[in-house]
Amino acid sequence: MKYAHINGTIVEHAQASLHISDLGLRRGYGVFEFFRILRGIPVFLEDHLQRFENSARLLELELPYSRDTLEGFILELIRMNHLEQGGIQMLLTGGYSEDAFTPGRPNLVMAPIAVNPPPPHLYEQGGKVILHQNLRELPEAKTTDYLVAVRLARRVRAEGATEVVYHDGQWVSEGGRSSLSVIKNGVLITAREGVLPGITRKHMLQVAKPLLPIEERAIALGELFTADEVLLTGATRQVMPITQIEDKPVGSGLVGPYARALMEAFKKHLEAYLLERAAAGKTSVSKGI
Repeated sequence: MKYAHINGTIVEHAQASLHISDLGLRRGYGVFEFFRILRGIPVFLEDHLQRFENSARLLELELPYSRDTLEGFILELIRMNHLEQGGIQMLLTGGYSEDAFTPGRPNLVMAPIAVNPPPPHLYEQGGKVILHQNLRELPEAKTTDYLVAVRLARRVRAEGATEVVYHDGQWVSEGGRSSLSVIKNGVLITAREGVLPGITRKHMLQVAKPLLPIEERAIALGELFTADEVLLTGATRQVMPITQIEDKPVGSGLVGPYARALMEAFKKHLEAYLLERAAAGKTSVSKGI
């Protein structure tokens, strides 16, 4: 990764930096977005930019650039890094603060990130999740507060899991880095409130509509353990079946028929999106940036 983007300027990745007075460093005050790059195309970019704006609004941070300008920056960054496959993280911080507490003018950072997709066996056999009691602050905003998820990453790996799922003792909400859905008696259930609006989940729900009924509501902890199928969705994992929760199997312990149908439908949906973006000239190459 040769180049990053800071406050409207392309800089060498190795030299990219912010001052130590930035509130993102001092207080963890900031929001971010991450999206995949496939065939040089930023996947579901319009949705990610909308969520980025919403997250900034919830933290009362003013984005210094329009959505069109941000898209131009992103396409330029893809072109200069010759990025065909990977990801980009956008970060908006609380800015430089003299008293290390009061937000200033936000700093905008964009940087490419190497992406290692989950191994194929997780889609063929299903993955495992562990549970942890935790309620995220401002869950509707994608903030930089990933303290719990980062702290638990070692335990997730040690237990052979792919993700940690949060709950409050009564209701389950979402994964540390993913959205959660369950299928029970042929109905897909996923939370609408108190969770981050998942972009991949949004598109998964679009392809799910012709396949099965959908209920957007809170999921009880007991429902998670009695579900026929469980799914995680996210930018990197896309649609992933879960066949084990802690030491208990989900349903039969095998990847279920709805999960297989949804994975295939999402794959086709994503392919159609990439073709549409390419045809519309929404790539770094075709726009000549």
